[in-house]
Amino acid sequence: MDGVIVGFMAVLTLLVVALILIVVLKSRSRDSSSEIQASLQKEFLAFQTSIHQELNSTRTSVDGAKDVISGQAVSTSKQIGEIGETVQKLIHQQEEAQRLGQSLKDLLQAPKLRGNYGEAILEEIIERVLPKGIWERQYAIDGSAVVDCAVKFKDVVIPIDAKFPRDDYLRYMEARSPEAKESAWKEFEKAIKRQMVSIQDKYIRPESGTSEFALMFIPSEAIYYETIAETNDIGNPSSLLEYAQERHVMPVSPNTFYAFLQMVMLGVRNAEVVKNARRVQEGLAKLDRSFDLFYKKYDEIGKRIEAVSEAYRIGDGHIGRYKRSVEETLQLEALQPSPITEPPEGLGQTAILDDSR
Repeated sequence: MDGVIVGFMAVLTLLVVALILIVVLKSRSRDSSSEIQASLQKEFLAFQTSIHQELNSTRTSVDGAKDVISGQAVSTSKQIGEIGETVQKLIHQQEEAQRLGQSLKDLLQAPKLRGNYGEAILEEIIERVLPKGIWERQYAIDGSAVVDCAVKFKDVVIPIDAKFPRDDYLRYMEARSPEAKESAWKEFEKAIKRQMVSIQDKYIRPESGTSEFALMFIPSEAIYYETIAETNDIGNPSSLLEYAQERHVMPVSPNTFYAFLQMVMLGVRNAEVVKNARRVQEGLAKLDRSFDLFYKKYDEIGKRIEAVSEAYRIGDGHIGRYKRSVEETLQLEALQPSPITEPPEGLGQTAILDDSR
């Protein structure tokens, strides 16, 4: 479209130049010949025709541009409408999320419901990692204290109890002034320490088959971080982790608890490998004893076979000698002279007469 406008401007420029030339020529010589006027008129008509063509071309280009612009405007309007619908959906989803968050917040107001929430998350993680048979929910220790979950590993019970001090943590985080924040932190710290003491007193009982430590499952990463951090949110030193170590209580969050369960699972597999290795060793020992007995029998059979072979050899020698003796005896009988018989008549007398001679 820009090229068309440039061409149109060039034509207009040429037309103006032509008009100026006509005026100049008329002013210089009014007695110009009719041929020059006819030539100029012809050129003017040619310029006029060219201008009409350029105007028509420009009008066509403008009409086409209008159509393109109109189509793009319709497409843009449609896209803007779709974007508006998407924005409305996002606003609706955000409102739903806010209502759900508020509902969850209201739901977790009751301490019992918060406890159930922590237990549900705890059981969900254990059930996804550990196989059935090595863990148990609501496990009774020594027939009295009931812990949320217990993992049985190598004849040792590891107690795990879920704690969710949500209210104390929210008061601590929502406090604005330094004094209010410090006061809320102290209350939060006392609440955590009370729960650690409760876990130690109720569930850590090595004499009843438990491990010498217990896990305190905190279903919130933020609360867990405040429990193990060396300093709190206002920069003051925190003694919660040291207090937990003194009470043999190990705080865990969903992420760290998952890693702990992976270690337990690895230990279980190693124990199975060791157990299988012992079974293989026992089997090999049995095979070795059986092979010793078999070899002794086999050696006895070999010795007996050797004795029989020797007896056969000796017997075969005797049989050979006996056979040779028999053959020699038969040969001797064949060599003995035949018995003497009377000669026929006349033969003997002739022989006598011959001898007398």
